[in-house]
Amino acid sequence: MNRLKLVILLIFAFAFKINAQNVVHLCEGDNHNFGVPPTVGSIYNWQVKNTIIATIVSGNGTEHIIIDLNNPGVFQLFVEEIDANGCSGYDSILVEIHAKPTPNIFALGPISFCEGDSVRLQVDSIYISNIWNNGISAISILVDTTAEYFIEVEDTNGCVGVSSSIFTLQHPNPDVAFSIDGICENMPSLFTDLSTIPTDVITNRIWYFGDGSDAYGDSVVHIYEDNGDYHIKLIVISDFGCLDSISRVISIYNQPTADFSFNPYTISTLQPEVLFTNTSYNANPELWSFGDSTFSILENPIHIYDDPGIYDIWLTVSDSNQCIDSVSKKIIMYYDFVLYMPDSFTPNDDGDNDTFGPKGMRMEKYQSFQFIVYNRWGSKVFETENIAEWWDGNNAPIGVYSWIITIKDELGKIRKEVGSVNLIR
Repeated sequence: MNRLKLVILLIFAFAFKINAQNVVHLCEGDNHNFGVPPTVGSIYNWQVKNTIIATIVSGNGTEHIIIDLNNPGVFQLFVEEIDANGCSGYDSILVEIHAKPTPNIFALGPISFCEGDSVRLQVDSIYISNIWNNGISAISILVDTTAEYFIEVEDTNGCVGVSSSIFTLQHPNPDVAFSIDGICENMPSLFTDLSTIPTDVITNRIWYFGDGSDAYGDSVVHIYEDNGDYHIKLIVISDFGCLDSISRVISIYNQPTADFSFNPYTISTLQPEVLFTNTSYNANPELWSFGDSTFSILENPIHIYDDPGIYDIWLTVSDSNQCIDSVSKKIIMYYDFVLYMPDSFTPNDDGDNDTFGPKGMRMEKYQSFQFIVYNRWGSKVFETENIAEWWDGNNAPIGVYSWIITIKDELGKIRKEVGSVNLIR
């Protein structure tokens, strides 16, 4: 009987080696090709000793078979060749199946981290070859992005294993920005956070105003007591704890000094016009308020008051930095009491000087009015509380009559005027 020489024709996926005892080393879980040199007309019967470890899946009866390597261990592979003449020959080989490596990777720190931070991933053992899925060949790698990571290793038997994955998550830092409205001393400065973040949520904001004070919030108001340059810092923190900051130097400017003069210093109903002159330092008028619900934006306005009284004049000014100041002064408009009574009248129906009564300024503003005429014996011949009603002298003899007028003027002052009139016909 001839003895065959078993050779390995093909082994997919893993390398193999034959030692001095004619043992083939392979790796668990792969399909491998085994074969012998073919002879025309021969039939080949293959047999695996210990089918728990390996199973012939195809090719039995031919010179080439495929075996499924099921589990780690050692098995013997036999082949018998029966040629066309019915003669038989056989051979065998020992095959050792090695378990694939099962690498584990672990993180040397948190796998969720902030932008700019990182975590080191490391394999748990030493292997002949270590290749991470990002192409780096090393036992450990430093990662700083959101991604999935695993490693492929090869052991001393040439077997290859792949680890399970670790997912790392990078949280973004806030993109910090802010605005300021108001840069004048002793005036409110409004600081507004304009920071953004693509994911997560901004939860904390810490403001440092450069004058030893700080505050918290997305929009805060601060008052600087002195002008000058201040180093502002804003720290913004997300709900994960990622933070970033921004620093700016801002200038706080002097307030302008608002002031004005006016002429004349007092006015009256006869002279109600007043000139206001802006005397503010380094500032221009924003608004004049004259205290009578009228306003002006002129540099030096002229204003005419309609009614007596005390008026609060306000001037608001601003400078080139939009800093604002205001000042208030009072002006008094006095009431000129003007009342004229003729000393004679001629009630003869000629259309000229036929009635007798008072004339004056702003009489329609009187709060009360009483007009009485007496004859020479003191008897009342005429009386009215209607300022538009005058004495017509009808049926009154010629002569001298006395009169009295009592009024409460528009300021509430009681005034009494007396005199006489000559009735002429």
